[in-house]
Amino acid sequence: MISSMLVSSILIVVLSPLIFGDVLKNLYQTQVNNEFLASNTYLTFAHRLATRGVYHGFANFFFDSAEEEREHGKKLIDFYNLRNRELNLYDIQIDDNTAAMKNLTEMIRTAARLEKQVYDSLINVRLEANNIKDYPTVHFIETQMLEEQTIALKYMSDLVKRIEENSESSVTLLQMMDQDLRKKQAKKP
Repeated sequence: MISSMLVSSILIVVLSPLIFGDVLKNLYQTQVNNEFLASNTYLTFAHRLATRGVYHGFANFFFDSAEEEREHGKKLIDFYNLRNRELNLYDIQIDDNTAAMKNLTEMIRTAARLEKQVYDSLINVRLEANNIKDYPTVHFIETQMLEEQTIALKYMSDLVKRIEENSESSVTLLQMMDQDLRKKQAKKP
């Protein structure tokens, strides 16, 4: 009986890092996929808005957001490469409803949900990395990812609140916000 308990204890100690490492790898994989999903979604929104020619400020905002999310995904991949770990990059597609979306308010709400999804996923990676004492990953997530993601989440949540609080005049509000975005983009070097 003692020998079987000893063998079981040894197996748990030896296999725990492998098991937990797989959990972290899966969470990390999900995070990379979420970043690229957000990028693809924002690129679709930007294209839709630019093609329709009504909201150029929001079109450029979504183009910039798509690039930012792609950079986040690349940053995550680069960090994994530095640690000699492998990820599987799968085909990342947005759903048909999102691809066909034309309403700017719905695009903004969808973007807010995506930012929350990306944020929650990032927190899960950080928590699991801490649980298994993978402190380089904890440090990377905290110093390279969380601040930007928190700001993006707050910005999109605020946009949704502004639209919801002004639902009677949301078209006028969106036009004013679009003009503000155009002015900010014109000031960029």
